[in-house]
Amino acid sequence: MSETQLVVAIDRIFPVAPATVFDALTKPDLFALWMGPQGSTVEVDELDLRVAGRLSFRVRLPDGGPEFRLHGTYLEIEPGRRLVHTWAMEGEDIESTVAFDLEAVAGGTHLALTHTGLAADEIGQNDAGWRHQLDRLEALLAA
Repeated sequence: MSETQLVVAIDRIFPVAPATVFDALTKPDLFALWMGPQGSTVEVDELDLRVAGRLSFRVRLPDGGPEFRLHGTYLEIEPGRRLVHTWAMEGEDIESTVAFDLEAVAGGTHLALTHTGLAADEIGQNDAGWRHQLDRLEALLAA
């Protein structure tokens, strides 16, 4: 396996229906509440939920650090079941792919997140980042 084929894979169970999780992944007002580090401000520029539609948002860090922008293109959309999009930070040439697979289970939804196309030096940061994001998503869905 080459270094650009390394993967971050995380599983979570959320105590809500798959449609509710899917909404949090795709509706700008909900997306902005869980994406980004705790205390940051997220401004969604575009969540054009269609195959080939764009995903674009800005994150302002709570400590006054620089704003950064992330963007991608939706590749697969199956409401309540699967969402796949590319993922890239503005100004970088590396584009990876993020997939969210949702499955109804007793008591809620199993979410399997898979982030592929990462270099070896990106694995740790992306794993920690996604775990933090999913903690924030869990808190949002529990509210």
